[in-house]
Amino acid sequence: MEMWNKDFSNISIQYEDSVVRIKADDMLMNFLELPSHGSYFLSQHILNTYETIFEKPLKISNHSLAIEIIAHVFVDTILENISDFSDSISHDKLKPVIDTLEHLREHTKIIDCGESSVDNNRFIWDSLVPFHTIIYGMAEMATTKDGNRIKS
Repeated sequence: MEMWNKDFSNISIQYEDSVVRIKADDMLMNFLELPSHGSYFLSQHILNTYETIFEKPLKISNHSLAIEIIAHVFVDTILENISDFSDSISHDKLKPVIDTLEHLREHTKIIDCGESSVDNNRFIWDSLVPFHTIIYGMAEMATTKDGNRIKS
């Protein structure tokens, strides 16, 4: 596996044939918390860099990649804010949700983004592309003007 490329806002990205990987660490989180469509700009950079490295395009659309990044990041946000529900929902009902999210979180420390030929989840992100404006809007609403996540 190649070393992590950090040439875009110090975000760790790996490039392999048909796949890119992004570390869901503080650098990515801090970048996405800026009031902008950061995931879209990051995905543009990734797709351009991939094409430069492999001399062929990555067969993932810009919006599909951006939406996948947003979805992975929001798992952490939900987990961080779930304690807000602990007063209104019993622990027994909340525990399965927390367990599921924790399981997902373990699989989101590295965001694997592959072409449909190697990533059986690509259809999920592709199917959300028609709703990209709404998804970007929700991501935008999740940040304040000073770049801090809103606690819901």
